[in-house]
Amino acid sequence: NSIPQFCNSPTMIVMVGLPARGKTYISKKLTRYLNWIGVPTKGCRLCIFSIRACASAALKDVAIYFTKDQGQVAVFDATNTTRERRAVINSFAKEKGYKGVCEEMTYEEIQENFPEEFALRDQDKYRYRYPKGESYEDLVHRLEPVIMELERQENVLVVCHQAVMRCLLAYFLDKPADELPHLRCPLHTVLKLTPIAYGCKVESFYLNVEAVNTHRERPQVRFH
Repeated sequence: NSIPQFCNSPTMIVMVGLPARGKTYISKKLTRYLNWIGVPTKGCRLCIFSIRACASAALKDVAIYFTKDQGQVAVFDATNTTRERRAVINSFAKEKGYKGVCEEMTYEEIQENFPEEFALRDQDKYRYRYPKGESYEDLVHRLEPVIMELERQENVLVVCHQAVMRCLLAYFLDKPADELPHLRCPLHTVLKLTPIAYGCKVESFYLNVEAVNTHRERPQVRFH
């Protein structure tokens, strides 16, 4: 009677924003799409009155949906604009195990607390998934429609985090999968890609914002 798992389940998507900005519209669209492609999804929306009580009830509804109804994705539709509210949701997600266990950790912290996971990632960084996380291979598949759209556009500015940037660079620079996760993408840096014959020219523009160096050289993995 089990439902096939099509995602890193359970996944909780939390909307954040001021009223009347389209959160409910996006939530309903997202819920409908995920259900349509076979991912059991439910939208959980707060009532108007007694917000604190409604938030608690909605979070309980999320937990019941995941445990008893075998749901895979819950879309939590509310303003969630205060730090207090987001902290409550964050604590709830951590307590129930809906967040990635290595989220917000540095490489050093992961190596200390999860040495086996750290070693497994070194062996195949492209395909490895952190517990309840996403691999570079997963991300490449997610970015396929983005790549197709970029190919049809001109003069596009993409603002993204490093993993997405590596995937995009690997495509446009024709880098193989095993090199993709190790491409150097400094923080707060604009990488300008200009199409040339059979490839792209890359120019780097540093934005003069202080940041730590998050790059980790490709480890020498020994198999026994």
